[in-house]
Amino acid sequence: GGVVAARVRFRAPPWTRQLAGRSSRGPPKAPEQARKSEHSTESPAETTSGQRGGAAAVAAAEVSAAGEAAGDAAASAASTKAGGAGATSGIGGSSGGGGSGGSGNGPPALFALPLYRKPAFPGFYQIVQVSEQEVLDFLFELRKSGQGELLGGFMTKELPSKFAENDAEPSIPFPAAGQKGSTLARTQGQGLRRDAGRVGAVAELEEVGTVLQVVNLTQYPNISGGQVVVMPQRRVRRTRVVSEPSPNVSLAAVNVEYLNEPEVPQGNGDVKALHLEIIATMKELLKTSFLYKEQFEQVIKFYDLDHPIKLADLVAGMSLAQRSDLQSVLVETDIVERLRKVLTIVKKDLEFARLQSQVKSQVEENVTKEQKRLMLMEQMKQIKKELGIEKDDKQSLISQFQDAIKDKTLPEEASKVIDAELAKLGTLEPSSSEFNVCRTYLEWLTCLPWGKVDPENKEIQKAEDILNEDHYGLEDVKERILEHIAVSFLKESVQGKIMCLVGPPGVGKTSIGKSIARALDRKFYRFSVGGMHDVAELRGHRRTYVGAMPGKLIQCLKITQTSNPVVLIDEIDKLGRDYRGDPSSAFLEILDPEQNNAFRDHYLDVPVDLSRTLFVCTANTADTIPGPLLDRMEVIRIAGYVFEEKVAIANQYLIPQTAETSGIGTDRLDLDTEALNKMISDYAREAGVRHLRQLLEKVSRKVALSLVRNKAEAKDEAKAEGEAEEAKETEAVKEVEKTHITMENLSKYIGQPLHYSEQLYAAGKTPPGVVMGLAWTSLGGATLFVEARGRLPRSPIGRGGFGLPSPVGTEDSVKEVFLDPDSDSSKRPNSSMNGFMKVTGQLGSVMNESSAISLTYSRLFVRELDPANTFLDEAHIHLNVPEGATPKDGPSAGVTMASALVSLALDRPLKPLTAMTGELTLTGKVLKVGGIKEKVIAARREGVETLILPKHNEADYSELKDYLKAGLTAHFVDHFDDVYQLAFDKAQVLSLPFPPRGLPVVSVSTPLAPTASDEGPKPLSDEGTPSNGGSSTPLPGGEPLRQPTPAAAAAAGVSGDASRQR
Repeated sequence: GGVVAARVRFRAPPWTRQLAGRSSRGPPKAPEQARKSEHSTESPAETTSGQRGGAAAVAAAEVSAAGEAAGDAAASAASTKAGGAGATSGIGGSSGGGGSGGSGNGPPALFALPLYRKPAFPGFYQIVQVSEQEVLDFLFELRKSGQGELLGGFMTKELPSKFAENDAEPSIPFPAAGQKGSTLARTQGQGLRRDAGRVGAVAELEEVGTVLQVVNLTQYPNISGGQVVVMPQRRVRRTRVVSEPSPNVSLAAVNVEYLNEPEVPQGNGDVKALHLEIIATMKELLKTSFLYKEQFEQVIKFYDLDHPIKLADLVAGMSLAQRSDLQSVLVETDIVERLRKVLTIVKKDLEFARLQSQVKSQVEENVTKEQKRLMLMEQMKQIKKELGIEKDDKQSLISQFQDAIKDKTLPEEASKVIDAELAKLGTLEPSSSEFNVCRTYLEWLTCLPWGKVDPENKEIQKAEDILNEDHYGLEDVKERILEHIAVSFLKESVQGKIMCLVGPPGVGKTSIGKSIARALDRKFYRFSVGGMHDVAELRGHRRTYVGAMPGKLIQCLKITQTSNPVVLIDEIDKLGRDYRGDPSSAFLEILDPEQNNAFRDHYLDVPVDLSRTLFVCTANTADTIPGPLLDRMEVIRIAGYVFEEKVAIANQYLIPQTAETSGIGTDRLDLDTEALNKMISDYAREAGVRHLRQLLEKVSRKVALSLVRNKAEAKDEAKAEGEAEEAKETEAVKEVEKTHITMENLSKYIGQPLHYSEQLYAAGKTPPGVVMGLAWTSLGGATLFVEARGRLPRSPIGRGGFGLPSPVGTEDSVKEVFLDPDSDSSKRPNSSMNGFMKVTGQLGSVMNESSAISLTYSRLFVRELDPANTFLDEAHIHLNVPEGATPKDGPSAGVTMASALVSLALDRPLKPLTAMTGELTLTGKVLKVGGIKEKVIAARREGVETLILPKHNEADYSELKDYLKAGLTAHFVDHFDDVYQLAFDKAQVLSLPFPPRGLPVVSVSTPLAPTASDEGPKPLSDEGTPSNGGSSTPLPGGEPLRQPTPAAAAAAGVSGDASRQR
């Protein structure tokens, strides 16, 4: 409830009887007519009596009856007393001694009107919004009966529930068609601002309030509730509760006593000073706040500002302060304290008004600028239109689209679609939703590079230099790119192709895509499809959907603005598939050279030529790529980097890059060759160089921290001694001082080694029954051992391992034997042979079948070699592949398992430093396997000297660079007879009683240090030992190439939880 402006002039006193029947529902009516219009039901007394006193008595009787029904004896007594007095007495009546009840001898009794927002201060009109219809009806009844002229206004101690003190006044809704105003009023009573209402008990009200003279009552026509115009008279204090509120009586009745206003002392300096300060603050407030200014100007005409008490009430009544602060002003009886509290309130209002004015000025400034710009733009548009310089927005858009395709070579279908859409756009209104859809579609159609092709680099040497500058090794990829350039040069046209780079993480598959684009002078675009499930990411959404947009390939053409970019599709082996579609099926068209010349995006729905795009896909393994999709791509496998390649990459790329990015520079870091070799062999065995880069970055960071700390310590020491010149010299020395990383302090920077040799036996000397095999994994190559031990059923001593005497000088015997828990004869195969074999090591189904084939063939082979040797037929054998936590499977372990069983049967070990791979048939043939490069890298890492490989893998081995084969002697065999002759020492085993049954063995021996060649990297390391008769040729730097040992392992290792496929 704010201050009511004094602009309203009342012709007659506001408490005249004419106001008793006045309402906003219609013109003033007679008392009887007003009662009939306000209530549909009338009592007999109301209809028969035309006198005011009789009406008051009937109203009092009704109040009494309601009070009795509610069990309120005090209300009943008060109502009965009012009825007996007639028109001359009653609660809150206009007669009877200023509103006193009864005969005028007792204290005044008033109905208490609860005020929610703020207390009422004497002296000026106030509008009170009443949202509860029952309270307003009760006031109307009191007014008609002559008892509601005076009320007691008491503020509630607490705000009602779900009530915000700063709620804005809501708009008043109007009834819908066909809905009665009374029904709407009952259902939407909550839409009115709540200034007053009802409470549950008198205890919820403050003790000090104000006598309110009711000036006018108004019922809202279309909503529940109304407003009450009151004039606060003077302060009162409630002394006793006459009656509590009840369901039938909305307001409580209380006895009150009038409070006298404090006397203003004459000549009091505090009062005068506070009075003047309040006036000065109000003047500042009126300058700042328009709301205060409007109210003050209308009220000041009827107020005496020279009176401190009236001024305090005026300022407090206009203030927007907290309820508790305003109530304390109303209660205060000391004039000085009251003025102090009012001054505090008005000061807070002034600060709030200043802040509000500041925010308003900032907002208005921004709005003014924007409005000015819009106005000028509109004026400029009209001026250009009058001069014919520019057409309207629609014609301008059409002109822009036509200019965008003017110099482009569009296909016939795309041209027809664009023309149709432009004609459609010209007929649409800019305000329609279809206009924006058509506009967006034309923007995509016209922004594509139709027929635009960037010239391609045709200089072979330039492209080769760029590829060598960015990457070391990767000759297969570089050779393929140079071939592509040569074909484009001969055909004199730009060609597209689909290539897939398959290799372990960190070998440079993604970065090689950028180098390919730079070497070909093409634009580059990359997007990853790992985990992609939605086909719309590739083909786009149909235009019927809200927010539809084209797929990635159309976005690529828009961004690159060329029809022949290099598109890198990353992680294509990790595509997802669900109910939204199968993206791999969408790639069948995109990556098919016979179909992608007319690729249709769901959004554009016109053919787009992708045949000139060079697609480069990357994958860690090709096994998860669907077969039809893999068939459309040219697969280039990247096996990883060996030790020498990693050394060269570190020296040429990684060390300079990490030194620069860390801020130390190459002149402050000195990494010894031995430390780098140890870092590669014992810390970074993965196939790629990503972990090696991380280790070098860690070293660079620690070096940077050490340099900064040393510099700070030197400055502090020089400052403490006061020697500025010496500090400068010391700092200069620190600037050029290098940090040396050696074998001794390497662990200080990067911790302890993560990897050790995979060899289980010293110097590669394996016991009988143990053979080193070679494996391929998605992370590179690895070595693994196959162990076989066994014993005869009645023999207490087992065979295999180091348990039996052997010609190689082993004397100790081991009593430990392997017992099979499933040795029940009922579980053995139906055969005359009592021996059986148990296989462990978490092998897959393929390796289990290989073990069964190996056992069958080994039994036959040993019997052919020595008919008296029946160990494999009768013994209980246990075949194990170590690291049982790692799953293993693949068709390449047959030869290794058969060699282990034959070694166990003969009780003779294999030659030291010998490894083999190959699949075995029941007739002894050795079949071709895959992953030769990875397996050779693993063999070199473990210092193997002799390799036994399948005959049909000779071509794969010959394609390897010489630095990968350095120090290795590879034997290519076609039958197990040759494996037997090559793997065992002829002096310790029996000779074959028949000539070998396979093709002739081909042996390839590569010197430990190959001659200088441009094909491979220059090997770096220390001394090595020649193998298989190879010679150690010194390098140009004077150091011979070292033999790969466990301490100098190169290329990819296998983590403990990685899945090994063989």
